[in-house]
Amino acid sequence: MQSYTRHQLKEDRFQEVTRGAIAQAQQHRQQLTLLGIVVLVLVLAGGAYGYWRTYQDDQASAAMGQAMNTYAAPIRAPGALADPSIPSYASTLERAKEAEKQFQAVADKFPRTDSGKNALYMAAAAALDGSQYADAEAKFKKVAGAGNKDLAALAKMGLASVYEATNRDLDAINIYNELIKKPTQSVSSQSAQFALADLYARKDPAQAKRIYDQLALDKSPAVAQLAKQRQGATKQ
Repeated sequence: MQSYTRHQLKEDRFQEVTRGAIAQAQQHRQQLTLLGIVVLVLVLAGGAYGYWRTYQDDQASAAMGQAMNTYAAPIRAPGALADPSIPSYASTLERAKEAEKQFQAVADKFPRTDSGKNALYMAAAAALDGSQYADAEAKFKKVAGAGNKDLAALAKMGLASVYEATNRDLDAINIYNELIKKPTQSVSSQSAQFALADLYARKDPAQAKRIYDQLALDKSPAVAQLAKQRQGATKQ
């Protein structure tokens, strides 16, 4: 009797544990099913987002290409008639104005794509070409404040050009010195040095010569040769 009781207790305990395990498994299965649904939704959403991004990138790239064609379109000779089959412009100012408009449209419509970010930089460059200095300055500053350091460096070079064109040489010098100390893949230290020396060449030839002398010793033959050519121009 005592042995049977112990055996019965073991069976009862086994059944209790089994029922608990089954119940826990069923509950866990529901959680796994719910988790699976969530994961599936995220995967599908990720795929849709990836498709949307690809579509956006393709659209932005195509629009950027059209704007670049405008930016590089030929200028007609004075008095020449426009050829309807070939885009052309009566002046560089007219071309720059149209190119800026198209670049800005790409930047506004596709701000999160690489093409859209590049388009804003090109809109600033076109504005600079068209002597729209206030507009160019605002756009270059916006690009310079973005996260892409290479594009930001290019924008800072553009901003320095705006400062030079508007007689703010000290501001331009500060930017060039900053880029010399912190070069990027898009703007090397040597490029910034040349820009700084070119600025000095117009107002302080001695400073310009000092920079060209340094660049003439550069390990890169192309850099050294260009520096020597600029040295000769400065002496004249």
